[in-house]
Amino acid sequence: MGPKDHQVNLQVSLLPGETIDELRPKESPHLSDAQLNRRYVEEGVRIVVEQARYPLNQILTMFTDTFETESGTREAKYKRDPEYQRRHRWSDGRKSRLIESFLMNVPVPPVFLYEYELARFEVMDGRQRLTALMDFYDGSLTLTELQYWPELNGRTYSTLPSSIRDGIDRRYLSSIILLNETAANEEQAAFLKKLVFERLNSGGVRLSGQETRNAVYNGPLNDLCLKLSRTTELRAMLGTPLESTIGPDGDEDSDDTEIVTPGQDSDGVEITNMGRKMFESMEDVELVLRFYAYRHLDKFSQGLNRISDFLDEFLVMGNRFNPVTLDGYDQLFVDNIKFWYAVSGPTAFQVQGSSRHFSKIAYDALMYASSALDREARQLLASNAGLVRQAISEMYESHAQDFAGRKTNTANARRRNDYAIAALGAALASITG
Repeated sequence: MGPKDHQVNLQVSLLPGETIDELRPKESPHLSDAQLNRRYVEEGVRIVVEQARYPLNQILTMFTDTFETESGTREAKYKRDPEYQRRHRWSDGRKSRLIESFLMNVPVPPVFLYEYELARFEVMDGRQRLTALMDFYDGSLTLTELQYWPELNGRTYSTLPSSIRDGIDRRYLSSIILLNETAANEEQAAFLKKLVFERLNSGGVRLSGQETRNAVYNGPLNDLCLKLSRTTELRAMLGTPLESTIGPDGDEDSDDTEIVTPGQDSDGVEITNMGRKMFESMEDVELVLRFYAYRHLDKFSQGLNRISDFLDEFLVMGNRFNPVTLDGYDQLFVDNIKFWYAVSGPTAFQVQGSSRHFSKIAYDALMYASSALDREARQLLASNAGLVRQAISEMYESHAQDFAGRKTNTANARRRNDYAIAALGAALASITG
């Protein structure tokens, strides 16, 4: 294909296996009292739970226990996937204060488990508490920053005085288990799991949409979004770190996190406090998901007015994509984010005239438009980055109101996509004409 062939109208083409069904938000029909009573009696959806108490000195054994699957591999009986919940990671000071709470018999909230198969569990809420206890009992946690027992700072479990060690061993961690028989099918299980997870966290800091998605809609596409959120070019645009730690006074549902000292990490990324917040709320992961979902905007009648529902529904369907399609997704995102970084660096998605370093609506439109190009066209444009920047600048100037951030319905999004495609088309024409 010659250079002038790129002057044809650009259009985003779906990958093989990427087609999805119509996405529709669940609407609530009007029901009479009699119908409501009938639904309550007949539907039979009830959260089925049981409670348990675990001696602290058995936690390590329980949560490292494995079983052999039918395929011959070994899996944990209790899943503590580190990506399953929030991205906060407790500091040793916070872990030590939990141990101090048990020593003093201060009430500690129960952990919540989900029985995804018979006698097989995953942690819905409480992973940080469990990890702290396991670190304590395997000797990897050295107590520090204790408030009422500072004399124990520097001790590990095995070096504690015997009476204190025995006193902690007498304590229990309570749990509430959402049982497998709660749901009749996988779709209902996902809905109820999401409901419970959101209600569990409603008393603390409100979870972002992606934090909840990450917990209840985990799967191959979600894993891919997590992986791609670590792409160096995206992190450079957002200022996001690779990990985050809660300080000694933060709790599991708190955003009272330590302040990031400005500076570059090992990848040369300039970490910012705003980037840290985006990382902890998983906005970076959601940005990857948005790129894929926006390719299907016409499939969701409510569009951006129900963005959270849109992303939820798309992720559920996208998790069913075959591995070949997901490999294509992987390459597609990497190619496009690298393209825009090559064109404009860390400020590639900053709208002209705006003080904000990163604009989601610019990201949505520009990533959508560049994904309509083939690799040869992107390389050609990247080699003439100045012309691309000029075309994008003229687009912002001509359509300032559309990129100002106040127009967020589906029609506005489609217009921005068209403007971005036209800008890249104009840049190509100026190169090849």
